[in-house]
Parts: sequence; structure tokens; C-alpha cells
Amino acid sequence: MQEVDNYIESYRKAGEILKIIKEESKKLVVSDYKVVDLVEFIENKIIEKGGFPAFPCNVSINSIAAHYTPNLDTDFVLKSGDYVKVDIGCHIDGCIADTAYTVKVGESDDDLINATQEALKNAIAVVEPGVKTNYIGKIIEETIKDFNFNPIKDLCGHGLRPYVLHSGITIPNYNSNMGTKLKEGDTMAIEPFASTKAGKLKTSEEVYIFKYLQDRPLRDPGSKKLLNFIKQNYRTLPFAERWLEKLCWP
Repeated sequence: MQEVDNYIESYRKAGEILKIIKEESKKLVVSDYKVVDLVEFIENKIIEKGGFPAFPCNVSINSIAAHYTPNLDTDFVLKSGDYVKVDIGCHIDGCIADTAYTVKVGESDDDLINATQEALKNAIAVVEPGVKTNYIGKIIEETIKDFNFNPIKDLCGHGLRPYVLHSGITIPNYNSNMGTKLKEGDTMAIEPFASTKAGKLKTSEEVYIFKYLQDRPLRDPGSKKLLNFIKQNYRTLPFAERWLEKLCWP
């Protein structure tokens, strides 16, 4: 029981850190603020408060749905009217809290933002042991469509395990044909996405986020040192290219 209690406490601490940073960072989502400065602020605050980034902070703007993080030399700035989706993760001893918010720069929340907020609220309300994941997806889809938008079916929520960001449980954003029954103790992130269009994704060829999968034979001493650093510091969690750009290797 002590191990379980420790896990719960770590999840709670990670969540408390994100709750504070979420509100602090919203004040920076304003016109002319640099995207790289926003993610650096968030990630540094996580560390200051005793946690570690569970993944690179994502700042996805307008038609970019998810999974974008800048490099250090990225000069993108936020503009008035932008839909800015900020996805933040914090872990304590591998126990991950994952949260996100959307802001329309310089404007109040509109129906598109309200649709996802309401979908998340309604989804959380039905979560309990024995509920199937596709039923949660059904609730999300119905809520989003009530606002006359479409769910993005190619993006979904996911299970969480220590040092594993996507643990196998999938929480769809629609009523899929198959679902998994939730068990007591399951930990998950529910992530509704709504679109003004059909809700279908096009995957970009540009990649800024990586994670360690397995060892490869390396001859270069610097490459070996870098790989060992990644394994020791990030384990199986995602990391950003810019995190490595800040390192200096002899």
C-alpha cells in the first residue's frame, strides 16, 4: 500500500504544479509574445517548483492541431485572433500529470473553445471503473457536435504509467466500435479536440519531439555520451531537440 500511496502523492504533486503554471502561463498568451519564450517559461517553472517536464511543452497554433514545439531559434510570435493550444506535462518520479488549454489571443473564449471544455467536463463526469472508453468517446463526440463542430478522430486521450506517456489505454474523441473497460487505479488523460472542418489530420514531415526507443551501435564518443544522457535523464519520455541544443559536449 505504501508504494500506491507514494504514486498517488506524486501524481497529486505533479497536478498541483501544473494547476499553478497553467494559470501563470495564460497571462503570457498575448500578441507579439514569442512561442519559444512561452515554452521555456513553462518548462523552467516546472523545474523551479520541484517537478520535471514530462514532455516538451506543445504550443500549437490555429490549424496545427497538436504536437508542435519550437526550436531555440524559432522566431514565431503569437498574433491577435490566433487559436493557441498549450499542452503541458509534469512528472514527479515518473508519475505524469498532463493538462492543456486553448486561448484565442486578445479575445474571449468562443464556441469552439467552449465545445472542448464542455466535452472534457462531460467526459470526466462519466469516468468510473467499468465504463468503456468508447462510451467516453461517445459523450465527447455528442457534446462537440451539439456545438456544431466535429471531433478530431485521429487524436485521442491516453493512459498514463510511470515514465510512460502513452500506456495503451486509448480514449477516443468519438463513439468507436471497440472500447476498453476502465479499471480501478487506471490513470489517463482525456483530450477532446474540436474542428470547424471535417476533423481529419495531415501529418507534417517536420519533427521536433523525440524519445528513446533502443540502443544502436555508435562509434563516435560524443554520440555515445549524448545517448547515455538521454537514457539517464529522459528515460522513455519525450524530449525536444532544443533541450539538446542547450547542452555543450566536450
